[in-house]
Amino acid sequence: MEVTTATIMGETTQTRRRYGGVPAAQREENRREQLLEAVIAVLAREGAGGLTVRRVAAQAGLSTRFVYESYADLDELTGAAFDLASAELARALGRAVQQAESGRRACMTAVVEAIVDFFLADPAKGKFLSTKAYAHPGVARRRLARSEDYVAAFATVLRDQLGDNAPDDRAVELTARFLVAGFGETITAWIRDPGAYPRDEFVRDNVELFLGTLTAAERLAVPSAPRRSSGR
Repeated sequence: MEVTTATIMGETTQTRRRYGGVPAAQREENRREQLLEAVIAVLAREGAGGLTVRRVAAQAGLSTRFVYESYADLDELTGAAFDLASAELARALGRAVQQAESGRRACMTAVVEAIVDFFLADPAKGKFLSTKAYAHPGVARRRLARSEDYVAAFATVLRDQLGDNAPDDRAVELTARFLVAGFGETITAWIRDPGAYPRDEFVRDNVELFLGTLTAAERLAVPSAPRRSSGR
């Protein structure tokens, strides 16, 4: 047992035991991480229709009781897994931008490479974030919020790269949404068969599209020429 209960002089106490030198709290955290990774693996492999508590527990190598002890239900577990994968991708993007050399091309290359390499390094997480989990209610409730986070992050990068040539906030947000949605769909299609479009070529061509979008965004900052009156 992990918890022992004893009554001494009318006082009831509980003691959490250590197994193999690992504290109970750490074991619980380890199991939660195992379950999160298991959800990602099952969803990537079988889709939302194949996700069950038994399959997740089997993938994690744990008893089903640990699922119910760790999460309220399967929806909560799946949502937590989506948050985990999203946070890992966000950290990868943040590191890439911080470490990129100066210049638009270097920054856009760092952004595209970070996303592409994240998907390639862990295809299950890539599929989980791109398509496989969207049909699950535990993910659907979080996807919009995470998309807004990515739009905000891209908007910050755009303002930094465009500098004084940046358009107003509305146009920056429009451009950020265009990049997030467009590249999201692009990499979702690509990850199904990455061999058909080699990684380096895929990165190179998408960087060009990103740079073209930045150039277009600069034109959004130029006020439209006033129309001439057609009156006589």
